[in-house]
Parts: sequence; structure tokens; C-alpha cells
Amino acid sequence: MTQLPVEAGAGIGEEEVASSAPFVRALAVQRLEQIWAACEPHILVSREDRELGVRPDPRFVEAGIRVLDRLGAIYGLLRPVRASEGTVLEGLDELRAAAGEQIRQLEQKMRGDQPG
Repeated sequence: MTQLPVEAGAGIGEEEVASSAPFVRALAVQRLEQIWAACEPHILVSREDRELGVRPDPRFVEAGIRVLDRLGAIYGLLRPVRASEGTVLEGLDELRAAAGEQIRQLEQKMRGDQPG
């Protein structure tokens, strides 16, 4: 395998990486969406086709799963939800309690009461 010539001093520094990150994420999401668009017709089978025995193509299902997994990673969908105080909320009850407390604090602010 041949290598392309590279100028001396060429490279991408940390500053360039940091400043380019939003653009590169958007580009990655756009390309993943293009891949999903190619997979989707092979995954979503119409009712008529299902009645004729047509099933989703497992190769495209697998590719679609990988696309969704990568999109989820880009958007951080698998990270725990964090409350405003920085604590990690893992259960639905904890989320409800935190939301209820935030609502109470907001209501107190709107009435001009001091939190207590």
C-alpha cells in the first residue's frame, strides 16, 4: 500500500481538533443519516410484502443497528441523566423527585417566597 506524501510540519493540533469538533460531529451525523436512509427501505417492509412472505433483510437490520448505536453515542443517549446539582439520577423515582423539587423551587420564586 502506498502512502501519500506529507509536507514537513503538517498535522492537526489539539486547537484545530477542538475547534473542528462541532463540524465533524455534524458531518458524521449527516453521513450516518445517509446510511440509515439506504438501510431503511430494506428494514421497513410493507404489510402487503409481509403477507407475501417478504422479511426485513438481516444485513440491513444489522447495519441499521450499528448506525443507531453510533448516533446514540454522538448524542450521549446512554449517559445517565444528571441533575442540576451534578448528582447522577438513575431511577425514574429519582427523576420524578428531582423534577418535583425543581417545580417547587420555581413556584416559590414566582411567588417571591424564599426557598426553604
